[in-house]
Amino acid sequence: MRICIVRHSTAVDLYEAASDDARWLTAEGRARAERVGTLLSERLRPTHVFSSPLVRAVQTAEILSSALAYRGSLPAVTALGPERGTTAQALSVLDELPKNAQVLLVSHEPRVRLLAGQLLAVDRVPGFRTGSACVIDGSPDDGRFAFWVDPVGVRIVETLASVPG
Repeated sequence: MRICIVRHSTAVDLYEAASDDARWLTAEGRARAERVGTLLSERLRPTHVFSSPLVRAVQTAEILSSALAYRGSLPAVTALGPERGTTAQALSVLDELPKNAQVLLVSHEPRVRLLAGQLLAVDRVPGFRTGSACVIDGSPDDGRFAFWVDPVGVRIVETLASVPG
């Protein structure tokens, strides 16, 4: 299994939206998501995409899905939202998927770090900038770091120790 965990891209400030849940992507956020999708497109062909139900995460998932030529459904998973369930509940979407699945999960800080830490069985994962992606190979019980997408430097990072903070 290949699991790609993505923090939603850059969204408008809270004062511009009716609520935190309603914050949408800025023009730069959309462009950043497109750049990340382009970088991922040579290494990821998602068979499943799951997103937090918050607007900025759903929009990020839609942009990435388009860049990755994914044509399936985009279910919103409550537990991928901030402060909405446990890490185990968020990862439960992986339970019934085939071993060869390639999965995209779009969520928020600090949930993305918790998901990556759980899958990699490490105590500390670098913070995700908006639009960052961490790709993990293996099963949910035995994940191995594959690569990181740095949306600011617009590059692939091959070692976890080299991920920009």
